[in-house]
Amino acid sequence: MAECVIADMLTRLAAANDKKESKAAPSFYDAMEVPQISLLDMLRRWMKYSCAPNEVLILAAVYIDRAVGKGMELTSFSMHRVLLSALVVATKYLSDQVYSNRHYAKVCGVSCKEVFRLEAAFLNDLEWETFVEPLEFQNVCKSFSKMLKQSKKDGSRC
Repeated sequence: MAECVIADMLTRLAAANDKKESKAAPSFYDAMEVPQISLLDMLRRWMKYSCAPNEVLILAAVYIDRAVGKGMELTSFSMHRVLLSALVVATKYLSDQVYSNRHYAKVCGVSCKEVFRLEAAFLNDLEWETFVEPLEFQNVCKSFSKMLKQSKKDGSRC
């Protein structure tokens, strides 16, 4: 399941960034406290209540990778909101029928206004570059498949 791979990757990246001593001001995506829900549980909740296809998870991962490549730093305080932003953008890009931002807000436990702000900020961080070449998408799918097989060998809970 792609959600296991994504949750593991983002959690590891955030943990590594948390260890760095950063003097940067909190980012737009930073929460006041680290959310209690795990990324894996958040992703499972998203998939259950958004009815989004699995490809949305892959596309969201591509978007997050692009944002990180442009200087976004994920931490334990920001990873949930960044993920929510990427999921909303990816869902709207890939799906013909989507729920309202009000629905996504309820699914993830934030206000509707916050979902709108996060979505707009994330699109700006991506410089509105949401198209992914089919070959890039296929390569990411293959990478995720390999990581999932490896995590199963390692005895992951997914």
